Amino acid sequence: MKEIAVEMKTLYFDDVKEGDAIPSITKNIKLMNMVMYQGATWDFHRYHYDTEFVQQKGFAKPFLDGQMLGAYLGHFLTDWTGVDGTIKKLGFRFTNLVYPGDVLTCRGRVIRRSQEGDQGFVECYLWIENQKGERVLDKGTALIILPLRGQEH
Repeated sequence: MKEIAVEMKTLYFDDVKEGDAIPSITKNIKLMNMVMYQGATWDFHRYHYDTEFVQQKGFAKPFLDGQMLGAYLGHFLTDWTGVDGTIKKLGFRFTNLVYPGDVLTCRGRVIRRSQEGDQGFVECYLWIENQKGERVLDKGTALIILPLRGQEH
């Protein structure tokens, strides 16, 4: 049996500075992924998979369930923080619909950092853009707890 190596990185509070950009991630939106997400969250509204239904309602095609954008932000942030980071708070506002075929890029930057005792707190501003540069999610905020160097879990 072949072993798979998994990198277990940790982002330390000490290595984060205000103004730092968070490395972006890209998501290609496919109808199949939308349907799989709906199944996992038990959200079977026809707006997210039924082309004929949504066209009768005035939309060109099915559109992404907004919760999925929150899941993308979670993936984005945990990719950045590594295994010892914790998302304490996450908030955002939807600004545009997302359709199958769209390509989304999750972006963010560090806006504030503070330390209380043995915990480092990092506040971030987040957004998601489509392939046209339009923000489909904006005014995202996250509060992340990062370990101090030498204080790993």
